[in-house]
Amino acid sequence: MIFIKNVELISIIIICSYIGFLKSKSFENRVIELSKFQNALVMFESKLKFTYEPIKNIFEEISKVIYKNENNVFYYTAKEERNIYKAWCDGIDKNSFLNIEDKDVIKMMGKLLGKTDIEGQLSEISLGLDLVSKQIKTAEFEKNKNCKLYKTMGVILGLGICIILI
Repeated sequence: MIFIKNVELISIIIICSYIGFLKSKSFENRVIELSKFQNALVMFESKLKFTYEPIKNIFEEISKVIYKNENNVFYYTAKEERNIYKAWCDGIDKNSFLNIEDKDVIKMMGKLLGKTDIEGQLSEISLGLDLVSKQIKTAEFEKNKNCKLYKTMGVILGLGICIILI
């Protein structure tokens, strides 16, 4: 009987700790995802500036090179034939690592996607790069502030529940 109770208490500590680690990992994933998107925008800007390839081809290459053919906003947008902005927004909404502010900033970039000349596209991309850089700084600040907090809080919560149950 004591063995079963000890196993239950240890599992409570492990489960609470795991939840804390998962929550802290979400902050790390947000920074990683925003950094990938920033790299994709830099690649998009340079390809558009120097090669004059169609946006669809550039997006397919970005999807292959940066995202390693995972599902991403560039993949969804490259596959769409008619409404590029709708595909852009759908691809962003499918990303679970970004928060609402990040998604709004990135969606804003898609409004003029493919509707202006190259100079307009380049200025839109540079504006997007600035906004994404600000989002990355915010995400890194939140990560530094909250990662250790959630890990520690998970362990302490598990220990607290165990103490109450003893």
